[in-house]
Amino acid sequence: MDHSLTPQQKAQYERDGFLAPVPVFSPTEAAALRGALERFEQAQGGNASAMRTDLHLLERWAFDAITDDRVVAPVVSLLGPDVLLWSMNWFIKEARDGKVVTLHQDANYWGLEPHDVTTAWIALSDAGEATGPMRFLPGSHKGPLYDHENTFAQENLLSRGQVARVEIDDAATQLAPLSAGEMSLHHVRTLHGSDRNETDDRRIGMVLRFCATHVRQTKGEDTAVLVSGEDSHGHFTLLPAPAVDNGETEIAQHADAIGRMHKIIMSD
Repeated sequence: MDHSLTPQQKAQYERDGFLAPVPVFSPTEAAALRGALERFEQAQGGNASAMRTDLHLLERWAFDAITDDRVVAPVVSLLGPDVLLWSMNWFIKEARDGKVVTLHQDANYWGLEPHDVTTAWIALSDAGEATGPMRFLPGSHKGPLYDHENTFAQENLLSRGQVARVEIDDAATQLAPLSAGEMSLHHVRTLHGSDRNETDDRRIGMVLRFCATHVRQTKGEDTAVLVSGEDSHGHFTLLPAPAVDNGETEIAQHADAIGRMHKIIMSD
């Protein structure tokens, strides 16, 4: 089955800088992925938040998710045939925890150039309106890159609590609620954020950052996984699928990869 985007979906993404919803996993598959994540979190204990970053380098189920054609084919529709996964992260709001994501542009601090970069945000639990789903400013990917203020606010899920220095009317933004198993796609320059989770369940987002293979990391040595086509540019150290779940080699590769990423994201 062809999981590529339709011409209408591509046109919508190019116009708005985001697309949602895109069906990916069945509710049963989404529940299984959530179960696998939560077993990993339980095993990691207090370390879970740090260790689940780039989880595809540690456990095969996560690698299979990031390379699933239902995820990759829509991204290929936008970026072309040769695609890397730059990172896997998780945006999780616990039940009524008060956490938010302020409006920001990822291109401001990721160091990836040019901006042929797309994020897939996959809901593994309900991401309806009461959960604080993603909110986008349509068309903002065609505008400027704004200066950002680093607030380091306790309630902000972003690494530095960054917020774009621009006045945006909430009425101009668009919510993108998702059911478990659906995803949104957004451009690296699109202004986006999310509000509080007012429900009694976790809001779990598997966040996959993809780039075309010609994209460079301008802020240091970096790693990626080839998910489609071939890499004839060699801008990233390419990492393989885990041969053994949580093996010694896998743990060492994972620690190196997230160490590099942390340094890149936290640098100016």
